[in-house]
Parts: sequence; C-alpha cells; structure tokens
Amino acid sequence: MILFKNHIPVTIAKFVKSIWYMELTTDDPVYEEEIIPDGHHELIFYLTSSCSQRQVGANMWKEEPYALLAGQTRECYRLKMFSGAKLYGIRFFPHTLYHLLNLPLHSLNSAVLPLDELMPGHGFWNHITDNPEQTFQNIEKYLAGLLTPGSNPYIEYSLPQILNSNGTVAVGDLVKKSGITTKHYDDLFKKYVGITPKYLCAILKFNFFISYKRCYPEKTLTECAYEVGYYDQSHLIKAFYQFAQTSPGKYFDSNPIIGQQFAGL
Repeated sequence: MILFKNHIPVTIAKFVKSIWYMELTTDDPVYEEEIIPDGHHELIFYLTSSCSQRQVGANMWKEEPYALLAGQTRECYRLKMFSGAKLYGIRFFPHTLYHLLNLPLHSLNSAVLPLDELMPGHGFWNHITDNPEQTFQNIEKYLAGLLTPGSNPYIEYSLPQILNSNGTVAVGDLVKKSGITTKHYDDLFKKYVGITPKYLCAILKFNFFISYKRCYPEKTLTECAYEVGYYDQSHLIKAFYQFAQTSPGKYFDSNPIIGQQFAGL
C-alpha cells in the first residue's frame, strides 16, 4: 500500500502543478513497478536512506540520489522501492521547469541528476520536514522566490491547449496559428519542454487513458479507448507497447499503484 498526499499550490500555480508526499507502507519488503513517461519534470527528495533503486541493465540496479531531478522520459523504466520509503516531489508543468533552471530541457531528457550537481547550494532541505502539510507550505513559499519569467509566447499559448485537451489537440493547427515553421515550433518545445509537441501529446493522451480507465473500471478497454480519443484498439495497444512495453490487459492486471496515481496527477 502507498500513502499519498497531494498539495495544489496557490501562489505558484502557474509554474508548479503539484507538491506531493508518498510513503510506502506495504507489508512486502520490496515493491517494483515499471514507471511510465508522464510528460512532466519533477524534483524528488527521499527522506530515508537506501530506499529506492532504478534498473540500469539486466540484473543491475542503481540507488537513487537523495535529491534528484527526474527529466522527461520517452520510455518506461523499472523502479524498486523498499518498505518504509518516504519521499516528497515537486511536479512542474511540462514547460515550467525552465523558469527554475533556465536550461534547454532537452539536455536533461531521461536524466536522473543529483540536485546538488544541477543546483549547487540549493536550500530545499532547509524547508523539508516530516510533516507533509508544513513541508508543502514551506516549499511553496521557497519556490515563489526562485521561479523567474523566461518562457516563450508560442509555448505559453500552446501548452494550456495541449494540457486542457489531454493531448488530443491537433498539433498541426497550433503550428498554423503560430505562424512559424514546424521545425522552429519543435525546436522551441525541445528547449522549453524537452520533447516535441507531438510526442508530448502522445504521452499525455496515454496517461489520460490510464486515469480514465481507473475512474471507469466497469468500461471495457475498447470503450475507454474511443472515449479518450484513440481511433481504435490497435492504436491503444501500440501506445501501450511504446510507453509501457506491455499490453493494456497485462498493464492493468499488474495493478501499477504509482503509475495509476500519477497518470491523473
């Protein structure tokens, strides 16, 4: 079982989608899950030592840093967590981590970077406590003083439409309305988001399907696929093998607690 608490910030709502706390309370000593791409960047802070490992090869595992940046991922990876693990996360919108780092985000794709290397001397630990509610307020206040303007009008216009449509908006229409070339548009997304708009839409749509199916367990996969916006079940199956490396049925049978929680976050 996983204890999960979520905080929607008010003062920095334009930049940060969520600040969350998670605690692994399962009776089993180890929990493993394939973590799927979700289109967002996160800063993650572990309160307990040696509590999480990421698979980096066949039978090879690497311990996660205490504080890390989880960049955009294009495919799933396997995460192993140990009972008693406690962690906080700061979930940015797909285009707003740039306001904190001022770095081209495609350079951070698929990266698990120790935050101490990326932001030397950062003060996040001074604001993290064992009390989630207090920590949520502390981090929100601290981030309000760190986040700075610096995005792009094309990105600021496009991202709300992409997010509000759960990735089903026609990217070609957004490009036409922008008045710039497709290549320039893609390059802007790589800089401010990390991936192209088409790829971001595919990831968001996939996560929306998972969240939607969780909300309507009585509906079939085919029904949910049509209602979310997939043309047919074959397109859905293709998306599952692309992002989860398994079939829809096997994915839901595995009861991925983390993936189903974050798909709707």
